Amino acid sequence: MTTFTDSQIPPALSDVDPELHHALTGGEIASTADPYPLYRKLRGDYPVADISGAVWVFRYDDVATVLQHPDMSTDDRNSAAHQTQQAQGALSAPYLAQLDDQSFLHRDPPEHTRLRKLVAKGFTPRRVEALRGFIQRFVEDVLDEAIRRGGLDVVAELAYPLPIAVICELIGIPDTDRAFVASWPRTQLCCSFESGSLKAAAELDQAGGESRQVEADRLQQQLRDYFGWLIDHRRDNPGKDLVSALLAAEADGGQLSIEEINATLRLLFVAGYENAVNLLGHGTLALLRHPDQWVALRDDPTLAAGAVDEVLRYDAPFQFTRRVALTDVDLGGYRITRGRHVLAFIAAANRDPAHFDDPDRFDIHRTGTRHLAFGSGIHACLGGPLARMQAEITFTTLTQRLVNPRLAADPPRYRPDVFRSLESLSINLSRTPAAA
Repeated sequence: MTTFTDSQIPPALSDVDPELHHALTGGEIASTADPYPLYRKLRGDYPVADISGAVWVFRYDDVATVLQHPDMSTDDRNSAAHQTQQAQGALSAPYLAQLDDQSFLHRDPPEHTRLRKLVAKGFTPRRVEALRGFIQRFVEDVLDEAIRRGGLDVVAELAYPLPIAVICELIGIPDTDRAFVASWPRTQLCCSFESGSLKAAAELDQAGGESRQVEADRLQQQLRDYFGWLIDHRRDNPGKDLVSALLAAEADGGQLSIEEINATLRLLFVAGYENAVNLLGHGTLALLRHPDQWVALRDDPTLAAGAVDEVLRYDAPFQFTRRVALTDVDLGGYRITRGRHVLAFIAAANRDPAHFDDPDRFDIHRTGTRHLAFGSGIHACLGGPLARMQAEITFTTLTQRLVNPRLAADPPRYRPDVFRSLESLSINLSRTPAAA
């Protein structure tokens, strides 16, 4: 076993490779059409590196260790950076208050164990499966209109609105409120729906001179207020929705508090759609770039589950996740000291040749794929089955109904303000197949 006396200190990338450091931190990687050559270099040359004060990890085994290690926390309050900035008065009062009101995603055992067990009582496989018909009808309606027009923006018309509609249906958001809910800004939602970015909390907005977290604080309060109203409404008018199920959930003699239900709804709403948006967008792009795989899925819809797993491996919806070391931890021969932030790059791990043959090849026939796209360990994505079902239905229906779809632009545009997420994905359609 490697001992700490044998461990290396992660190299500071700004010292050993300034050009690569700039590529990673200057904003280019967030919106680049293909970050995977960079990941390949990092995985080989700097598998564990100190980048901008955090430890970045790229190999499969090291990423899996981070995800599963009992001394890796998801609570930013355990980080040395948080404690230093709090002592300096650099963190806003709303930000600090929100840290005390986060969902189980940012809690450690035993609180995480208690909360996730209770939430799982409401978020059941049966409740997820009941959405299948709703998803199929939504996709069919979108494609009917796209075929009529002869074109489709996969992101704007399908990958973004579908998960929003599904999560609204699951949670039980009234039809009259859905346009309002869909208007919440995507950038702030996916990046700051739970205060977790110390950088955003402490940085000054160059244009306005205030913390970038201020706008996120405002949106957070809007989310909290809306779900507070919805919880009160369902207490008086219970139904078959998830809010009613969470209010009724009980385990080991305990129930979720109103504040815990509110935090859970905020988590499920944002994580429930952003993960699916990227899965649907990335997957459609991969299938269009590999016509043989498109045809294979069209001819054999039973490949849909394997196709979804391959998309998750090939171009993960979330490129990385963050943890905090609670103790000194060894990662692949590198010593990570207590209080350090660790960024585990899932997307790089999923193309590690030590675990996947020909990892840069997109092949929906792969079997036994153990990707890390939905995490691993106690924080594995609770909504994974729902995202999978949306993707299976979408990919199958696209390949069955569209003939000779072509990308209007390749590479497509990626958002500059969201890490590795498509801005649009426009395709042109020639004609429609005979009705099934």
